[in-house]
Amino acid sequence: MNHPREELKRQRTRAAQSASEGSSESFHLRLAAYAMAAGAAGVGLLAATPPANAEVVYTPAHTNFTNGTVYIDVNHDGINDFVLSIYNFATEDRRLAVRGLASQNGVLGYSSSGYSPQALKLGQRIGRGANFFQNEAPAVNVADTSGTIIEGPFPNVGKRFLGLKFNIEGQTHYGWAVITVTAGVRAHKLGIDATLLGYAYETVAGEALVAGEGAAKFDESDSAPRSGTLGMLALGAPALALWRREDGQG
Repeated sequence: MNHPREELKRQRTRAAQSASEGSSESFHLRLAAYAMAAGAAGVGLLAATPPANAEVVYTPAHTNFTNGTVYIDVNHDGINDFVLSIYNFATEDRRLAVRGLASQNGVLGYSSSGYSPQALKLGQRIGRGANFFQNEAPAVNVADTSGTIIEGPFPNVGKRFLGLKFNIEGQTHYGWAVITVTAGVRAHKLGIDATLLGYAYETVAGEALVAGEGAAKFDESDSAPRSGTLGMLALGAPALALWRREDGQG
């Protein structure tokens, strides 16, 4: 004959096990529902994890110049990859230009407007499928033609990013450089004042990155607009890493 207390204990144990199994089943059902919703949004659970070896290496610079050249060795291998130059392109007209120093090195730019480099905002994608140009690209022109004319996407707008593509041991890597530029008339002379704040690159060949990735926080005012998706909301931080790299096909 079973003792009443022991019988009551066994009943409670069976009830707890049943509740636990029901809770577990409910959790897995909810997880499956989220996975289906994320899949419908074009985001897979397994694809949300970026490559294990992916790393963005950032180098702070804070190099200010108003004339001459500043070289960028993005990956510190002793070979300069890009150059920023400020010079006169007419009698007294001034220009800030950027170009790659090897045939495989390019700056993300517009296919028109004299190959002007794009002034990227924080968070904009840099990778495969974009237009990169090796030839010199004028980022700023300041001219005095019946009044001061300031041209280009970089002057007097705060921090902006250059998208970079370059070669390491025969493989393509992507990176960025961030600069600030002021341009205009100073002491009755046309002038350009530029500061290279830093630069970075993705160590995984062919892997895309976004402007500002790998560096300390930049101002939100420097950010490009972003839009979320159901998959990103369901998956959280890993999906945001996936969004930045757009599945690594950059």
